[in-house]
Amino acid sequence: MNPIVAESLTRWSVRVAFACYIGRVALDLGLFGTSGTPSVSKIARWLWTVGCLFYVLHVICAFEFFHQWSHGRALAHTATQTESLIGIRWGGGLYFNYAFTLFWVADTVAWWWGDANAPCRARGYFWTMHGAFAFMFFNATVVFGPPVWRSIAVIVGVALTIVTLLSRRDRSSDR
Repeated sequence: MNPIVAESLTRWSVRVAFACYIGRVALDLGLFGTSGTPSVSKIARWLWTVGCLFYVLHVICAFEFFHQWSHGRALAHTATQTESLIGIRWGGGLYFNYAFTLFWVADTVAWWWGDANAPCRARGYFWTMHGAFAFMFFNATVVFGPPVWRSIAVIVGVALTIVTLLSRRDRSSDR
């Protein structure tokens, strides 16, 4: 495949996945309607599903076009990228990506098998999951994204933190 097309497919698939994740976060925080209502939950579930599918497409593209389906090559690439950023040659982040992929797929399937109107999750699970996803997307952007995306990742991360804190404060003041 043409290298420009391969790179575009790999990068844009994860960008769409990230956009779907941000949409889900916005819905979960009640920025576009009341969180937990049937219609908002259905939209959130669809965003979550589409995001998951695009993320899996991203993983497939990365392994097909850049690592030739070799775990060793992917591990070496991750180690090189990490070393160039923080000075430590470590590819272990790849295992976090594997776990992240499995979790997103399993969580999506579980949501479809459960109640379509609500993710049926405890508050601790909810915040742990979103924290893990935010951490993974932030690190992936900082480690593998172009330098301009690093600034964007920081801005989005700070904005999401502020919105989350304000949302939690508003909910606690309503009680």
